[in-house]
Parts: sequence; structure tokens; C-alpha cells
Amino acid sequence: MLKIILDILNTLQAIPQDEKERKIIEFCQIPRSRKEIAEYLGIKDRKYLKEVLDRLINKNLLQMTIPDKPTSPKQKYVINPNC
Repeated sequence: MLKIILDILNTLQAIPQDEKERKIIEFCQIPRSRKEIAEYLGIKDRKYLKEVLDRLINKNLLQMTIPDKPTSPKQKYVINPNC
């Protein structure tokens, strides 16, 4: 019974995450800053946003416009044209 409940909870947690990732990918058709992405999604937690962006970068769905300077204030994110 506990396993079923955990499976349901894991499924429910995955749904909003996939939706946020999809929205970021759609929004980043043109280069966008973290601030623009956060405002678009209504996310106030910078650490959480960083985790989502890092996950998309690791999946090669998103890329940084200045990859050699990941903490640059001019950093923007755009979809990976190779995917």
C-alpha cells in the first residue's frame, strides 16, 4: 500500500516539473535571462530555477549563450538548435 502511495506522489510531482520544463523550452525560442524566465513562470526561488535550468542543459534541450562564463550577469538561455 505504501509503495502505491509513493508511486502516486512521484507521478504527481513529475507532472508540474515536465510542464515547467516545456514552458521554459517554448519561452526560450529566443535568448532569455534567468530573471525573464523566473518572471514568466512566477518562480521566486532562485535555487529551484537553477536546478530546472541545469537539468534542461544536462538533457541538451537548453544551452547558455555564454557557456564559458555561467555566472555572467549577461548570461541568457536559449533552446539547443541541435535537438
